[in-house]
Amino acid sequence: MLTGVRRSIGLRLSRFRFRHSQNPVLSFTRAFSEAHEVLVVMPLDRSQLLNSVLMIELLKKSFKEENLTFVTGENDQELRRMMPRSQFINLFDSDITPLFLPRPVLLQKVQRKSYDLSLDLNLDFLLPSAYICKASNARVRIGIAREGADVFFNFQMRPGTGVAVRDAYDRLAACLQQF
Repeated sequence: MLTGVRRSIGLRLSRFRFRHSQNPVLSFTRAFSEAHEVLVVMPLDRSQLLNSVLMIELLKKSFKEENLTFVTGENDQELRRMMPRSQFINLFDSDITPLFLPRPVLLQKVQRKSYDLSLDLNLDFLLPSAYICKASNARVRIGIAREGADVFFNFQMRPGTGVAVRDAYDRLAACLQQF
């Protein structure tokens, strides 16, 4: 119960911090294909991480590895081997406040670069990853549609109810390839 209260306070605090942030009207036509610098928040759940291989392949095919920055948890060795020239920002439990917000030190690492696109690959709404995407100031911020996600993302995909994890990533990849 206490966790739910802290998460709710964190979400309200996030909304307050981003209250003056306006999302300009933009065309999503070629938003994915014309992006240069990309921030990808990898799934923090190990099982989702293994199922996101198709998304990694799409990113590898669509962008130069040097232009990809990954925010990852502790289990990222396979990803580092797959993408050796990409940049990595580690997200540890100590980087998250009791209100489930990223600490300023982590946000400074993310904000060192200017991003055209940020992508949250967590299928569940996780406040830290959504906050990182919003704080990146990327023009296009992509995430999965969940309650509260509209504050953080300007492009949301609905995977459908009862969809397997792997199928959700396949659908997301197919959707992004259209742009």
